[in-house]
Amino acid sequence: RSSGKQWYQRRSTGDLGLSAEELQVLEQENDDMYTELTALSSEVHNIEGTVMEISRLQEIFTEKVLAQAEQISEVHRTAVETTENTRSGNEELREAIKNSAGFRVWLLFFFVMASSCLLFLDWYN
Repeated sequence: RSSGKQWYQRRSTGDLGLSAEELQVLEQENDDMYTELTALSSEVHNIEGTVMEISRLQEIFTEKVLAQAEQISEVHRTAVETTENTRSGNEELREAIKNSAGFRVWLLFFFVMASSCLLFLDWYN
């Protein structure tokens, strides 16, 4: 920064052909540009930090999504298995109801026949 001022001072007496007032305007423009570029550099560093933070958060988000995908697959597998078990259980219940109805018919037939035999034996005596 100071080398820029020294350059202006050396050139002011030399072959540029600029007056002291023009050199002062150029120096002021130089200072303004330096200040603006310094501010831009600071903003760029801030933006760089923000982008790095966004990148870090994106990595965390990706990890969480992948972990949830595994959990969702497990829940889906369990739901399918539960559906199959429920279907199988319903079929077993239907079969048990059919068997129970048939058993009741045979039991009723047995009691009617046994009662008829007892009545017949009692009448025969």
